[in-house]
Amino acid sequence: VISTNRAGVLEAMTYLTGLGHRRIGFIGGRADLVSSYRRLLGYRSGLERAGIPFNPDYVVDGDYTAETGYRSALKLLTQPDHVTAVVAANDESAFGVIDAARELGLDIPGDLSIIGFDNVPAARLIDPPLTTVDQSLETMGYTAAAMLLDMIAGRPLEESVRKIETKLVLRDSCAPPAL
Repeated sequence: VISTNRAGVLEAMTYLTGLGHRRIGFIGGRADLVSSYRRLLGYRSGLERAGIPFNPDYVVDGDYTAETGYRSALKLLTQPDHVTAVVAANDESAFGVIDAARELGLDIPGDLSIIGFDNVPAARLIDPPLTTVDQSLETMGYTAAAMLLDMIAGRPLEESVRKIETKLVLRDSCAPPAL
């Protein structure tokens, strides 16, 4: 059971480019996971769709932790032509980006727009509430459990892989880039 990781990040990128962002950073997830790779593909597809050249300086490998999100954000935000938006491969990393931005005196979303991925409960409680890609973790868990029960009962699976659609949840962490 997987979510549409690439499509979810592509939707986030389309939203940010629609707001006018052209310098968009990406903080990835664990390199050993297919979901991380697919999210990076969504980022690159979003750049391509908007006609924005890929800049490797705007991509940082991550590990889905707030600590790495913080360190990665410092790298992205202290470059001479720093990013105006960041897509983080998960909400925990995005929380680290928020901490780094605050430490640097940046306003969210005035100076920096941030989008996470997962839609964990804390995403709506943080200040400002985080725009994020909902991968419907509850639906994924329910679907996986139902598939497992079918397998245990000896019932054939209709399909061996099920994709759960992602959806961008708009909150208050994004705005057009400052001029």
